[in-house]
Amino acid sequence: MPEVAPPPGDLAALRELAVDVAHEAGRLLLAARPTGTVRKSSPTDLATDADRAAEALIVKRLLEACPDDALLAEEGSLSEGTSGRQWVIDPLDGTVNFVYGIPMWSVSIGLEGTQRLGVVYDPSRDETFTDAGTELTMGFGRRAVGLRPSGQTDLSQALIATGFSYSTTVRATQGEIFRRVIPRVRDVRRGGSLALDLAWVGCGRLDALYESDIKRWDISAGTALLEAAGGAVWTRDTRIIAAGNRELLDRLAEVVLDGEPYP
Repeated sequence: MPEVAPPPGDLAALRELAVDVAHEAGRLLLAARPTGTVRKSSPTDLATDADRAAEALIVKRLLEACPDDALLAEEGSLSEGTSGRQWVIDPLDGTVNFVYGIPMWSVSIGLEGTQRLGVVYDPSRDETFTDAGTELTMGFGRRAVGLRPSGQTDLSQALIATGFSYSTTVRATQGEIFRRVIPRVRDVRRGGSLALDLAWVGCGRLDALYESDIKRWDISAGTALLEAAGGAVWTRDTRIIAAGNRELLDRLAEVVLDGEPYP
């Protein structure tokens, strides 16, 4: 556990800090029983005591090590900073999966501003994804997954991921988009953790993804690692389209956006 702040400008030290904190939060979550479930934005969008406990742990660790950094986290933690950097955190991305015992959830820690990094940790598989790929030295029993995005450019042969909002109104629109996409691709997966979906595009387990009704903490870490791996990402408002390469991104965007402006 770092007792002092990483040296200014030492991105590798910041990344190691984020990995260490993500692993600690992951261990907490694995040991937790999801109790005290409450409603959030809708009856189907859940938060648990475990979400809040993991966020408190991450916030404490990061601000102890980097007290001048700003911070934004899903469960409401917000801290102003003076360093020009901001940590963007989703302590438990995939809460519904977590509650149901489905092993598809993650801890997501991104850093934005004057320095950029991303860490996505999958505690169920003990897999760590970072914008440095496998360059980070991992401890015993910890697996750092190498980043190599898919080179697939044929949309009809692409395995695509997506997700659905907890808003019934937004879901109706998403259903129409899904209707356009599904006949044009190899298949579609709905994993339930956008941060992990982005990491899987980064390592080639998925060819591409699209989703709407997203928040910054959903995509901060995953976007950083996918772009570092050479993948392509487009975001606008609350939408994201990402792929292993720009050609596939353009082809998927044409179907998803259906004539809407796209660079």
